[in-house]
Amino acid sequence: MATFFATIPVVKALIFFAIMVAAAAAQAPKTNPLAQDPKAAEEGRVAFRGSCSLCHGINGEGGRGPDLAVSAYATGTSDTDLYNVIANGVPGTDMAGFASRFESDDIWRLVSFVRSIAGSSSSRVAGNVGNGERLFWGKGQCGQCHMVNGRGKRMGPELTQVGRRRSAAYLRESVVNPGADITPGFAMITVVTKDGKKIVGTQRGYDDFSVQLMDASENYYSFEKSDVASITQEYKSLMPNTLGRLFSESELNDLVAYMASLRGERR
Repeated sequence: MATFFATIPVVKALIFFAIMVAAAAAQAPKTNPLAQDPKAAEEGRVAFRGSCSLCHGINGEGGRGPDLAVSAYATGTSDTDLYNVIANGVPGTDMAGFASRFESDDIWRLVSFVRSIAGSSSSRVAGNVGNGERLFWGKGQCGQCHMVNGRGKRMGPELTQVGRRRSAAYLRESVVNPGADITPGFAMITVVTKDGKKIVGTQRGYDDFSVQLMDASENYYSFEKSDVASITQEYKSLMPNTLGRLFSESELNDLVAYMASLRGERR
């Protein structure tokens, strides 16, 4: 018992130390201390390619994540803003924090790299936003699965802020080839009940014992795995792969321009 109580101060000290480390990671200096280091951007480029290029592209041109070669960012444009995004992530997005993986100076090197490519983007969104909006809700019937600013349905990912989170090239690919990359949490689930009923929808929850899914009519289902005949989880899209043929090239440009313009707040 004496040994147990003796360890309490040690545990408290460790907890306090962990809190202080986390707080230090979350607090960024106001300026980049490596801004004048000519090697910082190149060292940041190497780290970027190893840890960030999967989402942001090998040269920061964007993909699943935003194009970083633009000169303005939705989360802020100062060095401190960039540092905080890399260190702490962005709540409600796929951007996780890297404070536990990188030392402070390494994060500043990443900031230096991002700064070095800012304004170099060759990505141009050529299209008519207004016509793209009409195509989205009309000819494309995209609102049957996607929601924008409270309008539409919820089986697919919400697109209210998609222009802040995805590059234009990624958005185009998602229309033409929707199975190329599946948004996390939206895998296709097929449940066959013991009486032979087949239910197909997108994943809302999945663990060792149960599954939750939503179908195209926004019906929500929850099943215990032991109560059904089979459950199949497939990393494929329920979005039709015919939209690339449905739209002309100019219409596709307009549709992408509209989606790229969606940068608002969720309701």
